[in-house]
Parts: sequence; structure tokens; C-alpha cells
Amino acid sequence: MAWIVDLDQRARRWLGSRPSGDGIRLREGRDLGHRVEALARSLGGRCGIDAVLDDLDREAVVVDVPATAAHYAFRWDDEDFNGDEWWPQGITTSADAGDSDDIRGRRVIVVGWYAKRMKGRTQGARLTFVDVSDEAAPRYRHVLLVEPKRSWLTRKVSMRPVPVHAGGIVWYGPSILVADTRGGIRTFAVDDICRLDDSARTRGYRYVLPQRTSYQAVNDRGFLPFKFSFVSLDRTGDEHQLIAGEYGRGGSENRLVRFRFDARRAALAMHQGTARPLELLPGQPAHMQGATVVGGTYYLSTSRGSRTPGSMWVRVPGEEARELRGVLSIGPEDLTYWPQRDQLWNCSEHRGHRFVYAIARSRLHP
Repeated sequence: MAWIVDLDQRARRWLGSRPSGDGIRLREGRDLGHRVEALARSLGGRCGIDAVLDDLDREAVVVDVPATAAHYAFRWDDEDFNGDEWWPQGITTSADAGDSDDIRGRRVIVVGWYAKRMKGRTQGARLTFVDVSDEAAPRYRHVLLVEPKRSWLTRKVSMRPVPVHAGGIVWYGPSILVADTRGGIRTFAVDDICRLDDSARTRGYRYVLPQRTSYQAVNDRGFLPFKFSFVSLDRTGDEHQLIAGEYGRGGSENRLVRFRFDARRAALAMHQGTARPLELLPGQPAHMQGATVVGGTYYLSTSRGSRTPGSMWVRVPGEEARELRGVLSIGPEDLTYWPQRDQLWNCSEHRGHRFVYAIARSRLHP
């Protein structure tokens, strides 16, 4: 296969030792449920995900595939495709949310974006819900992520932007987990989505989703803190697992880590309020933007600047890793797996190159 090139010495390290990762862990964060309840009451109650999917206000555009490995793609409307402020990062789908690949008959892709600072301020992060039930005519709407904040003086609850990069997202059960690079992971329950009337719109958004809780990253003294640059879900093994990874340049530490999910609780498996890694894999390729696992095979996306198509790395158990150079779009970001279709999905970030596209997994194997 012409896509395959040899590993360099740095990349070969990720086939080596696999320490347990006991020096890092995720601790259950503060439950903001009471604040969410108060905020929802002040906004007239929740409307949930159904209201958003019934009120999609933007049209995506199906395009020729922007990556040689892809077979289907769409781009955002002109404002989102070319805008300076909002940058797409994480991706998940309704196939992550449960055993079926739909939400009440709709097949949905969710993309996380972060806002760059404009005039010293940021709008934080948002989720975009895209209905791809009809792949020829995808439609979408943005939902702003907010933190419920209680005033120490008036005790009233208001909302403020969530200042995270949103480099990876996972829809698992009732919640969407959003990577918070140095903080860990923030969680949002889709049933908590609230609709704002015209007088209460926040930064122009009709819908907001308040944070309910979090998993806070902690580490032992002397252990290099783990950066949660991106996350994904592995549903293909005997137990569901969260895959998290770090973005780093050449010569820096680039690691992957796996945590166990408790499927009955639809949450990370905890022991005495703490989730510990199943495995830590150091020495990953530079510029890693996303990773997912399918039946023990690892798939990694790596970027190569704002003008060069990205690469997919594939490691089958018992084999050396392969770099499929240039098969992704320019500026590839997070990865997710759609098991019912045996597809990997990727999104890309740069202005004029913001696509969401599907890759048949069979195309990545000789």
C-alpha cells in the first residue's frame, strides 16, 4: 500500500514498555446538580436534546472528500467554515451514546469547538449537534456550554462560558464528556439543555448546556501531569473504556491512557472516589490529535501543519505500527469509531478546511 511508510526511531518507542500509570488518576469533582436545577428553573426549565434536534437552524454542505482515505464528507456553512473565532476539535456520535447508533431514530454527530480570545475575551466552548440521518442533507445547531455560578452575595445562579479547549468529546449514556486539557474531564447531561427566550439569549445562542460535574486530574508528586488533549470511547472489548491522549511536539512526552467505564452507571469506574488507569502508553507520535481503539487495534491521527494533509497511524496487536502518511485532511483533529458502520470519523480545524468525514476502516488495512 502506497500510504505506508517506515516508522522513525521516536515513533517506535510507543511499542515498548507499558507502565500501569498509577501516578495519575481522575477524582470525582464537585456535583453542580443543585446549581443546574436552579439555573434551569430560572430559564423556564429544561428542554433536552430532542428540542435541539427539532430546531436545527443551519445546513451543512456535502462535499467531495477532503482526504484520500475518506468516502463521505460535509463542511459547515460559510460562517463556520471560514470564521476566525470558533475552531472545531472533538467529535463523537450517537453510536457512542448507547448500544444502537441512533437517538430516537436519528443518527447524530456531535463536534466540540473552542473559541479563540477576541479583544481579550472568549466565548468558551460549544457543542454542535448534526443530524446525518439523511446524509445528503445534514443539518445542525450550536449549543453553548456554560458553568452554573452562584453569587456569594445574592445566592442567585447565573452562567458563564466554559473555558476549555474541547479537544475531545465522548457521548456516553446520558452524558457528554469534554476534555479539559489540564483539568481532566468535564461532564454535561444532555437532558440539562435549556432553551433561552429572545430576551435571555447568551452571546446569541438559543440553547445552553450547563456543566453537571467533572473528573479532576490529579497526580503523584514527581509524576508528569497528564494533559487530556483528546478523548474517545472503546466499546469493542469486554468492557467499555475511555481512551485519552496528549498532544505534543517532537521531543516532548506524548502518552495515551485507558480508564474503565462502569456501564451500569454510565460513568467512569471509581474506587473510593477515584478512577485509576488500566494502562499508560508513553512515546506516542508527535502532533497526535486523536486516538481510538477497535478490537485492540489502535488508530491515531496526527497533524502536519496548516497546509499539509495529516496522517493516520495504525497498530494491529502483534504488529509494528504503520503511518499512513497524508491520508487525512489538512488539520485533522479528534477520532471516533462508528461500530455499526465500521467507520472512523474525523473532523478538521483550519479555516477553509473545516470538514467532517467518514473513513471505512477496511481502507486502512492492506
